[in-house]
Amino acid sequence: MKPSQDILTARGAYLCVECGKCAALCPMAETASEFSRVTSPRGVVQQALRGTDVQNMPGLASCLQCGSCSRTCPAGVDVAGLIADLRMLLPEPVQLVCPACGTPLLPADAEAYLSRAANEGFESRLSYASLCPSCRRRAYARNNR
Repeated sequence: MKPSQDILTARGAYLCVECGKCAALCPMAETASEFSRVTSPRGVVQQALRGTDVQNMPGLASCLQCGSCSRTCPAGVDVAGLIADLRMLLPEPVQLVCPACGTPLLPADAEAYLSRAANEGFESRLSYASLCPSCRRRAYARNNR
């Protein structure tokens, strides 16, 4: 399935100036072995604008949904939101969901990265790995008041 004009407009994809700032800050570079210009946030936006079928966008599977790309975009493109919307178009959505709100969890590459981080002494962060990014932020804020 191809991304609709409504999704692209709502997330500001047409505003992308291809600066690459989203790709420069993307943690997928560290967590996904197949990270490249094509699988980067910028690559996903460009593929979506070209009307590429979502099944042919490998970057969707590796996105951590951390929001770094959206926060750094000088044009205001909501890249993380666009990727989340595009994932919903996949015929086989992510199997695991957040126990708090039902949002799909991180892809396997991200879970493996968090597991490695936990083994390296970041155990406190791993407890948040079972939640989606939105619930993780709320839990973190609640626990650190």
